[in-house]
Amino acid sequence: MTPRRIAFVGPTLPAHQRPEGPFAYRPPIRHGDLFDLCLRPGDQVLIIDGVYQHFAPIRHKEILAQLARGVHVAGTASLGALRAAELAGFGMQGLGQVYGQARSGRLSADADVAVLHADDSAGARRLTEAMVCIRHALTELHGAGALDAGQAARLEQAAARLHFTERSPTGLRHEAGPDREAMHLLLDHLRRHGDIKTRDARHALDTLAARPVPEPAPAAGAAEVWTSSYGREWDFEHRPLTPGSAVGARLALACLQLFAVDFPERHRAYALRLAATTTGAATTTGAAGATGAAGALLSAAGFAPATRPYARLARATGATAHWTAHERLLARTFRLPPGRLVYQDLPPEAVAGSTLDELEQRCRKLLLPPAAPAAPTTRRHALLRQLWQADCDHDYRLCALERGFRDTAEAARLAGAFDLALIARLLREPAATR
Repeated sequence: MTPRRIAFVGPTLPAHQRPEGPFAYRPPIRHGDLFDLCLRPGDQVLIIDGVYQHFAPIRHKEILAQLARGVHVAGTASLGALRAAELAGFGMQGLGQVYGQARSGRLSADADVAVLHADDSAGARRLTEAMVCIRHALTELHGAGALDAGQAARLEQAAARLHFTERSPTGLRHEAGPDREAMHLLLDHLRRHGDIKTRDARHALDTLAARPVPEPAPAAGAAEVWTSSYGREWDFEHRPLTPGSAVGARLALACLQLFAVDFPERHRAYALRLAATTTGAATTTGAAGATGAAGALLSAAGFAPATRPYARLARATGATAHWTAHERLLARTFRLPPGRLVYQDLPPEAVAGSTLDELEQRCRKLLLPPAAPAAPTTRRHALLRQLWQADCDHDYRLCALERGFRDTAEAARLAGAFDLALIARLLREPAATR
């Protein structure tokens, strides 16, 4: 299979400046993008631009995960250069002068490469100038004798006083004060000769395109350090239920979480077992032992659980009316270390006596047909409320938590994969005809 070549690029190299070649272009990278691509060993990724203020930025362990799988990851020009400098010891390749500055320690702040820009669909139009580009252009102008040392220093100080979102040409000229004409010269130099980020990006694309993709080889040390909860979640989302199965393990679990009437009981058993393993607390088998264990497990984990049966998180729902307040608290607040995931695999408690083949068959019957549109989110929430017999918003949230979802939004997202019209019809049918 031919390795894929993918470049994440935005305002550093606008669409009309991007060379044709082996790279498929994607918008600036954000957290999750590398996992969503389902990359294979031998694929090559070049990170140029990335977001980091209004969206979660690309995380180091997400890159390490790909390096450990044998994906070749390189960075240049902007956020990619910073990440490459930070992960050079783990096998990420860096290219260009911005990378060189980051690797030497002369450049370390994300804000020094940041710009304000329009959406990528609008051509990734850059609205401000990056500090690293201003510094480099000042060095060139001073070296050419166009600016003296004093002018260059004052222009750099003026630009540095502005937040990266304010370094527009108008903002820079205004901040320059009496050096406005010199600032105009600087901006004209950037427009006519290109900035260092743009040059680095083009150079990296041309350099990598001219080389054959090397054979896949996991980077030394990468496999031992990528155990983030985001990586485990991605793995679970994309792992088939059984080898060759068309149904994913996470989707099979979601089918049970959403539609199995007794799933709160299964989730409680799972939480009790894992909490006991994590805290090292001894538990007693059987229903009576499990009932008494919940409070002890909460205490062993460092919590002082409320004993009031009607505390908001301990309030009974229809499925948990016979549970103790401590059991409800434990099941609804249970998380795997370090505290984000509830499930990262399909445990035996969830399957509860069924074979994986039987579970796959049930799941396939309820999935949407290929290419069929998912139900609107409001419809998903309405059906789940009906299924779980949640009379108010708070009870709906409690029902989601006691089924092992992090929140109702996660439940609704996963419900989008299923044929909710079919499920609604089944709900209306008499039990004998199902």
